[in-house]
Amino acid sequence: MDRKDPKKIRPADGPRPFDAVGFASRVLLGLVLAAAGTFKSASPAEEFALIIQSYQLQFISPDMALSLAVFMPWAELIIGYALILGYFTRQAALAATGLLICFIGALLSIKLRDIQLPNCGCFGMNGFHPSPTVTLCMDFALFGLAYLAWTRGRTAPSLDNWADGSYT
Repeated sequence: MDRKDPKKIRPADGPRPFDAVGFASRVLLGLVLAAAGTFKSASPAEEFALIIQSYQLQFISPDMALSLAVFMPWAELIIGYALILGYFTRQAALAATGLLICFIGALLSIKLRDIQLPNCGCFGMNGFHPSPTVTLCMDFALFGLAYLAWTRGRTAPSLDNWADGSYT
């Protein structure tokens, strides 16, 4: 509160202002993750497990690849919808950053080892199939969106604001 005028509210005490950049980055990142999760979950997990195994990562066994193929689409869906709705925005942005770091690491490893993939697996077998280079650029761009969602995404309209009682 302002000491001179008790009715005057400082921006930190009142509702968060609408931040178009934060809102757009949060929703766009959420839409991409939700779309990727939807395409992957629509096809059998065994197909996605084969794509994971084609990355030839030493620490991922065939059983672990199948577990990841079952778990990852649902994690992407949950994180994507949390970002779209603005629910636990910072935690969802952090989880998205973790996923993107894993994706970037896997793509860099195949680029360094000169492994040719027929499909990066980003959007499952039936979705969009960009080249590994395009996918790497897209993941870095999404990483930037995750940063913006972390720093500026908790603005109106979001469920975080509504839950805090600061939604206007």
